[in-house]
Amino acid sequence: MGLFGNNKDEAMAAAVEAANKGEAEETMKEQQAAGEAEESKVIEMPKRKPFALWEVGGQSYKLKLKTSAIVELESKYKTNLMNIMGSGQGGMPALSVMLDVAYAAMKDWNHGITKNGVMDIFNRYIEEGGSQLSFYMTVYMEIFTVSGFFSVNLSNQMGEALQEAQETM
Repeated sequence: MGLFGNNKDEAMAAAVEAANKGEAEETMKEQQAAGEAEESKVIEMPKRKPFALWEVGGQSYKLKLKTSAIVELESKYKTNLMNIMGSGQGGMPALSVMLDVAYAAMKDWNHGITKNGVMDIFNRYIEEGGSQLSFYMTVYMEIFTVSGFFSVNLSNQMGEALQEAQETM
């Protein structure tokens, strides 16, 4: 085959290589597009608020129940916390229960807080115009919401309902 045969073979080899390279690039682009489409199908779970906040006297207190605090409260009341969430007359638990839950939710996030300190904060809250009912709706129930007792969607629905109830107060 002489000189011309080699050029044809080289040209053919170069053409095949270019075609393969183009096909490989196109395949990579297709795979990347498919991967992006797959990624867009991934549904992100809605995020939960990290803490409930109780603002009293210009200070903001973080509240959230850790598992150890939940277990401690369940041992004290000898029942699941869902049972004491709204167990009192009118669906609202006793103030002592709400303040116990608030203390349990505060102690890990607010250094040096005591049960008596929580009662003092609650007294200031009342002096600033708060009430047991507003505490129940805006602080107590929010503790359960951020602590994972409800799904995020249910939490959002409850938040809207509590907001409406608050506006009518």
